[in-house]
Amino acid sequence: MDKIRLRLDPWPGDYDGALQIEELQEGQAAEIDTTVEMPAWAAIPAPRGQCRPAKLAFIDGVRRIDARVVGETDSGQIVYGMFGSLAVGAAEIAGNHAMIGRVIVRRYLIMGSNRSSDPEAFQIGNVLVSYDPYSTSDSGPNSPMLALQSLMRSEEAALAEEIETLGACVFADGPLNYFSGLKHRTIGVIKRLHQPYIPASQFGLLSTLQPGERTPVFAILDGKYDRYAWYLRLAKPWAFDYGVAGIVRLEVRTGAGLDDAVKSAMMSAECLPAFASDPWRDSRSPQNLLPVGALEQELRRRLGDAIMIRRGIEKRLFERVEV
Repeated sequence: MDKIRLRLDPWPGDYDGALQIEELQEGQAAEIDTTVEMPAWAAIPAPRGQCRPAKLAFIDGVRRIDARVVGETDSGQIVYGMFGSLAVGAAEIAGNHAMIGRVIVRRYLIMGSNRSSDPEAFQIGNVLVSYDPYSTSDSGPNSPMLALQSLMRSEEAALAEEIETLGACVFADGPLNYFSGLKHRTIGVIKRLHQPYIPASQFGLLSTLQPGERTPVFAILDGKYDRYAWYLRLAKPWAFDYGVAGIVRLEVRTGAGLDDAVKSAMMSAECLPAFASDPWRDSRSPQNLLPVGALEQELRRRLGDAIMIRRGIEKRLFERVEV
């Protein structure tokens, strides 16, 4: 296989980086059963007096495209790649105390078309910034970003499963399609409702929900990532907001069992509205919960200065140019 030469793509690394890749890729389920909890489809009031779990953990991750690159070969093949960083962590709450728990930072030099590059490392001040090689079979220009998203989601799932074994009630950002264990009770929190799943005649119930109210639990059965799900309103929308503003979808894997799914739904309705963010703090309010917003801020800090890292990458690539 001929040698690959890396060249910088001059477009900004964050161009179209805000795209919610995974949520847009959600497929329509093969079967929906809205009667698993109760035959009637009606709003369920928020429970009162239910004890909050002793320890809550909110898992989230951030990713960043540090620089896009294009690989050139002697045979004329063009290979899309990128220097990408990710950080995954947990915001933990016990009683009235909150803290940022474990944080994982990883950096990758991702190449498409089944091509791989050597590890890259360069010095920024007294810090060595290292990128591990990673290859994906896809050849499209977005394939490196999709690979970085997949790597981040896998790290989130591994951390959530680890923390759950320590006895915490875990809320993970996004759908649970990266969780290997069918019996894990981790609750996935989906902030954007791209896929309604339920029929329009039942989806209309969402706009009538009051803060803390939820829909009945329903089953999403696709044969691969079967799960129980429910919709929950976190906060009252403004008068000019659309009907499902302030609503999240939550889900657990069906392996956890229906009884535990209903208990999780009741617990989430009791706990999560208290963590709803305000619009003057977070433009993604109220769905981007306060612990998650604080965690994201810390994770981005842990990624390091984007401008300095990009300059380090540019310097590294320039050193290899034959003038």
